[in-house]
Amino acid sequence: MPRVLFVDDSAVARALAERLFGEAGVAVTTAASSSEAARIDPGSVCAALLDVELGDGLGTDLARLLRRGCPRLPIAFLTSAERTAVLDEARALGPVFMKTDEVEAAVRWAAARAAEGSG
Repeated sequence: MPRVLFVDDSAVARALAERLFGEAGVAVTTAASSSEAARIDPGSVCAALLDVELGDGLGTDLARLLRRGCPRLPIAFLTSAERTAVLDEARALGPVFMKTDEVEAAVRWAAARAAEGSG
């Protein structure tokens, strides 16, 4: 079964992601922080969906770390920030979805990448 990494410091966001990925038939590994996610083997997932601003760092830094271990890992970001320099950086690394209204679209994106990677 394809597996996605979902990293967000919000317990509510992690619970929602688990429900949505479950409904999509995709296994999910969640992490609450950048440091927790850094301990996960990026080769064990087919895609990653990262919060841009984590309690202990930036999702963009985590994305670079994950890609060092798995250069072709599809990565997307979730954010509630409207416009910051880090969002421009995130967009250079993958799609950026707004938490306010695009969580389901982000899950569909990650589930599709995971399905592509599991074949």
